[in-house]
Amino acid sequence: MKHLMTFNEKMALKNYDSYIKLVAKAYAEAPDFEESEKYRWDILNKSNYTFFKRLISKVEVIFITTDKSKDGDRIDILDKSYPVEFMAGDPYETQKEMRNEYMRDRRLYISMDYSEHPVFSVIDNIVFRTVHDYIVHILSDVDFSGKGEIAAFNAHAKLAPKESLPAIFTEVVGQAAAFLVYGEFPKQKITVLNGFDYKNLGGVDGYDIVNKELVVHENKHI
Repeated sequence: MKHLMTFNEKMALKNYDSYIKLVAKAYAEAPDFEESEKYRWDILNKSNYTFFKRLISKVEVIFITTDKSKDGDRIDILDKSYPVEFMAGDPYETQKEMRNEYMRDRRLYISMDYSEHPVFSVIDNIVFRTVHDYIVHILSDVDFSGKGEIAAFNAHAKLAPKESLPAIFTEVVGQAAAFLVYGEFPKQKITVLNGFDYKNLGGVDGYDIVNKELVVHENKHI
């Protein structure tokens, strides 16, 4: 199975802690909703359904929830019905567990909890989660760490429309960074995090990369 993760190693950092802190700060300070950028999420959403249609023949998707009242419900996506099952906690403790279960049973559990989103419906959001987990954590074998979520963006970005890359960066790297730094899942935003290089991950405006470490550019005004 082809490995999709294609980090530009020339620009990769030894340690992504500083980078993650910069992304988290940018996410926290960014506006909640930029109407002029909403079209990027619309493009991403359309792309997600295209990928979902391709993968449903390869994986059994089961949506889970911590809400017992929804146990046994069904969700209709692209003319196909999917079961909803109650599960008290997260379906997987590690990415390895997720991938191993898929490789063994071709099954993928996707949580439908916390699916409130500024522009995506609940179904839009869980379709995005399904596509993301399949492309990134299964096909690309990327873990759930901070560096893993950066690689996750890279893997997804290789297949998504160019116009949607800022949206994917906000959704994947921005939210993961905010969670890792501030300790709680952040409010979902429709905003572009400017100043980050989407091609050479690790690059940040105002910083140089020296020996694979971020160094404040000598001309950067603080």
